[in-house]
Amino acid sequence: MKVLSMKRYFLFAVCCLLMGLCSKAQVISHFPNVDEAVATYVNHDGEEEEIEVGNTYDAPLEVTFSANPVDTVGYEVLYEWRIEQVKDGVATVLAKRNEETTVYTFTEGGEGISYNIVLYITYTYRENGFIGEGESNPITFSLRGSSVHLYNAFSPNGDGTNDLYRVKTQSLLSFRMKIFNRWGQEIISGNQDTLPTQHENDYTYYVCWDGMFRGRVVEDGVYFILVEAEGSDGIKYVRRGDINVLTMSRRKEESNGQE
Repeated sequence: MKVLSMKRYFLFAVCCLLMGLCSKAQVISHFPNVDEAVATYVNHDGEEEEIEVGNTYDAPLEVTFSANPVDTVGYEVLYEWRIEQVKDGVATVLAKRNEETTVYTFTEGGEGISYNIVLYITYTYRENGFIGEGESNPITFSLRGSSVHLYNAFSPNGDGTNDLYRVKTQSLLSFRMKIFNRWGQEIISGNQDTLPTQHENDYTYYVCWDGMFRGRVVEDGVYFILVEAEGSDGIKYVRRGDINVLTMSRRKEESNGQE
């Protein structure tokens, strides 16, 4: 009788366990996921744009990462953004963030460098303590290497063509310049915070000079520019160049005087 009683007790316990498991299985009808996690940045036109996987961008690049979780009703969800830099095949974790939405600025670019960002989640079902894990699709991109190009002439004569002196650049973390006349007198100066910029075909142009000095267009002749900059790839630039101002104003005045 005791053996039979123990068998019945054992069967009862097993049934209770199975019923409990079945009950849990019935309660959990969905699981959280972050398949729609995205990364966005503000482009040169001031518009928000989504990072395209595998694409290349200018540095510095401020990126907003958004989890966009779904099916989280009934769950507590913990987030971990893992931001990695891959340099010459070696991965290094730059940061870990635990917000649902987080912002990170990337500064290092050039050949052999890329970035890989994955969002990991841990979720707990409130009713029964069930714990699970998931992760987003990787977000990968890279930053361009730097460049600085000085032009040697412009014509600030108001005809709408080449009226501004610009410096052509790519992926600079800092930029400053000074322009002098032939006597060494400073005409104008500026940096990345004060100079207007224009953007064309993945290049950033710093608008350095309109040819004016003390309220007037300068005389034709040779002027000099000094540029100091630092690139995303660690290159430090010190560039000096000549600027030929060609308004043809003297020739026009001479021509008018002969009439």
